[in-house]
Amino acid sequence: MDEKEVYEICMGVDSIIADKLTESIVVGTSYDMLEAHYGILPISRRSFYRRKGTAQRLMRQRMAHLVEEKNGQYMIVWGREE
Repeated sequence: MDEKEVYEICMGVDSIIADKLTESIVVGTSYDMLEAHYGILPISRRSFYRRKGTAQRLMRQRMAHLVEEKNGQYMIVWGREE
């Protein structure tokens, strides 16, 4: 996923800190480093990591899709659908 798609997902999770969540997911910046760089964030550490987990779960769900095998069963395939 590119940064724009990650940002859109983060906007759906929390529009106030979407840019910070995106940076944390894409670059790997921790809450403490974001706070040191941007000052006091309008969210607690615990809530930040909860929302980050929610965004990452939504990203994983977008990456999964079902593929029908020859025997009629469905299989979950991770990655982009092509």
